[in-house]
Amino acid sequence: MTAPLKIALNVSVRTHQGLTRSENQDAHYTNPTTGFIAVADGLGGHQAGKLCAELTVDFFDAVVQVRKPSSLQDLSQAIKQCNHALIQHQKDNPEVSGMRTTLVCGQITHDHQLLYGWAGDSRLYVFDSEDGLVQLSRDHTLRERKLDADLPPAQGDHHILTKSLGGNQVFEPVCGSVQLSPAHIILLSSDGLTGFVKDTAIEAILNAHSRDLDRAAEALIDSALKAGGADNVTVVLARIAPH
Repeated sequence: MTAPLKIALNVSVRTHQGLTRSENQDAHYTNPTTGFIAVADGLGGHQAGKLCAELTVDFFDAVVQVRKPSSLQDLSQAIKQCNHALIQHQKDNPEVSGMRTTLVCGQITHDHQLLYGWAGDSRLYVFDSEDGLVQLSRDHTLRERKLDADLPPAQGDHHILTKSLGGNQVFEPVCGSVQLSPAHIILLSSDGLTGFVKDTAIEAILNAHSRDLDRAAEALIDSALKAGGADNVTVVLARIAPH
């Protein structure tokens, strides 16, 4: 039997508590050999947001160690299973009832497809020098829901999530796929970046440091801190490693 091929990724991760928060409730997971990456942002206004985010990335660590997702159906099923596990954890531990987290995750396949899924307002982008920065996820917020219904959003609607993991919400995950090339940089981030740094500035940073993911990740974190650093901020950058 032929041993399964491994995916090789160059990955850089940076996270910061921010300048105003008492703890960092973001969590992240990267596995360059299996090609799986994820960011989870525990909701600070809910009990045990930090725990919820950590349980989420631990769940996916266990999943990919056994059998990594190979289709959108696999990824969707894994996200639903994670959500059910978080809900069950709350039933077994009432002291953390109501814990919630966002999630954005991606699986790179052997043919360089990026399978991705998300819930909440943590985001996924891809960048290359030709097409620039392209957002693949769309925030699950009351603001976006109102825009879809041709209703005017109110101030603060972008902070109200319509989907997240945990709590008591059962939902159908939103997933998609895109073909990657070695020139693409994948960016996963919590809203501690995108809530304070405009896409144009993110694109400029990735363009300036496209050859050095570590410098790019550090520059993204610095830009969020210079914009006030009012939230936890996490960035994961990944690119298919050259053969």
